[in-house]
Amino acid sequence: MVSERSDHRNAAEEEVQMSHIRVLICRVEDEAQPEKTTELHRFDLPAVDPAKMKPETALDQLETRILSCGQVMMRRLLEHQWVEMDELLVEKHRQAFPPWDGDS
Repeated sequence: MVSERSDHRNAAEEEVQMSHIRVLICRVEDEAQPEKTTELHRFDLPAVDPAKMKPETALDQLETRILSCGQVMMRRLLEHQWVEMDELLVEKHRQAFPPWDGDS
């Protein structure tokens, strides 16, 4: 026997799928091929539920959330850039001062 299910639901019965925003930090290895990237970090921002916000303070609430998320993102970006710069500087130093064997 085939069970029938109605696809007609009222708004109260329907579970709303909230979308969200994702921010990526990516490295572009070759400027000639900017579409080829390496993902370094991803941030999934929490979905915004308008029903949980007061209309008179919604903008302030969003701004507070975004500023908080933005600070976390900026820390990660700084970490990635610092690691990259450190690796370059260490390699430059190694090239300028090759290992000394003591017999020369």
